[in-house]
Amino acid sequence: WTPLKNAVNDAKAIETLLNGKYKFDSFKKLYDGEATRQNIITEMEWLVANVKQQDNMFIYYSGNGEYKQDLNKGYWVPVDAKTASTSNYISNSDIQTFMGGIKSKHTLLVSDACFSGDIFRGSTVMVPFEDSEKYYKEVYALPSRKAITSGGIEPVMDGGREGHSVFAYYFLKVLENNNNKYFDAGQLYEKIKVPVTNNSEQSPKFSPIKNAGDEGGQFIFIKK
Repeated sequence: WTPLKNAVNDAKAIETLLNGKYKFDSFKKLYDGEATRQNIITEMEWLVANVKQQDNMFIYYSGNGEYKQDLNKGYWVPVDAKTASTSNYISNSDIQTFMGGIKSKHTLLVSDACFSGDIFRGSTVMVPFEDSEKYYKEVYALPSRKAITSGGIEPVMDGGREGHSVFAYYFLKVLENNNNKYFDAGQLYEKIKVPVTNNSEQSPKFSPIKNAGDEGGQFIFIKK
């Protein structure tokens, strides 16, 4: 597997931005050689055991991805996956299982990897956006398990702009330029999907994660 040029820069820049501008209490991270299959699974198991029902959780994955046509399944490819065998991959169905097992009130998974849109299996529905206090109260009260992916079932670009992937560049730009106190995941997606689609060969996706406990709520970025 070819090492990615921008993945670590992307993740570090997003952590710096979220820590500086938005209300986040703590960060856990795995970079480069730390991001083995065992370590990623161990961190997911820690989240299942320790995240409480009143917590809100944001997960960002920037790395290699693979899609096996014969198995009709997409995967994350950890740093220790040296071959084309799926034995050291993490399947999107495993990720979906962990998203359902973590007891947070709101979970937003953002995956900047090839074929990451495969995590969306089955039809789902969402509460229509409305820029009102009533809307934010409603979507905060309802549990959510949603994902934004940098593409569908397609390769996505590592190279991009200013040392970031195309997806991460616009993800950072939108969150940096936001001046609203409350900014939910759906609004974020609406602002990145057009520039990413128009400046790459990929189309970002946003949807609830099927069978993971989503009841129509939204993860909300709260500005400091």
